[in-house]
Amino acid sequence: MNTEVVAGKSKNQAAFDNRGKLEVANLPAMRPEKINSYEVGYKAIVAENMISLDVDVYLNTYDGFLGQVEVAVPQNLKVGTDEAVIAILTRSKQDRYRVFTNSLNQYQSYGSAVGATYSFYKKFTAGGNMSYNALKSNAKSDIFITGFNTPKWVVNLSFGNREVIKNVGFNVSGKWQEAFIWESPLANGNVASFYTIDAQANVRIPTLKTTIKVGGSNLLNRRYIQYAAGPNLGGFYYLAITFDAGVVK
Repeated sequence: MNTEVVAGKSKNQAAFDNRGKLEVANLPAMRPEKINSYEVGYKAIVAENMISLDVDVYLNTYDGFLGQVEVAVPQNLKVGTDEAVIAILTRSKQDRYRVFTNSLNQYQSYGSAVGATYSFYKKFTAGGNMSYNALKSNAKSDIFITGFNTPKWVVNLSFGNREVIKNVGFNVSGKWQEAFIWESPLANGNVASFYTIDAQANVRIPTLKTTIKVGGSNLLNRRYIQYAAGPNLGGFYYLAITFDAGVVK
């Protein structure tokens, strides 16, 4: 319960004025979540096998969407009494826990993804994909926050050549993600939009049956988070040497 202390009112009096916000949970018995999923897609290779296309659209309908509700129980007190109202102001006088239950509303998530890869001059490839995901809002509030936790727009791009010269290849990729709101039992908050650039080069040495890979994720070391209360991520760089007896000259 949220209480406000205004001029001339004590904290307890503010709690009494808002006692109507305290309700017995009476949560429905948990049952299995049901989902109906529909998806339509299209794949094709065009332009004399130089371009591959991939498109899909989906719709999911959830019945009895599962989530968690936090409840507070005043210790050894009956809900609705003056003592219970005052107890809700003090953490040590109440027991709090989370329970799984089903939503009262039906929910629908929907989205689409479009991708293409272009293979051209001397094994060079350029590709990209873009996805959109959303959760349809309901006019009626529910007993818990759904926590969809998915950015609406995500874009990925790549460019590379598996053998730009003999035994040497490379790939560069980039990702951009739209800002979104993260909701969970741990924390709620805004996740800012971000982009990253990754790259890798590999050199194969057949005489030594060895492959050397050097690269990095988030090469520009642009700090970002993936979820509220999550770690701050930076660049990651690596050098890997692999010996494979199966490599042939």
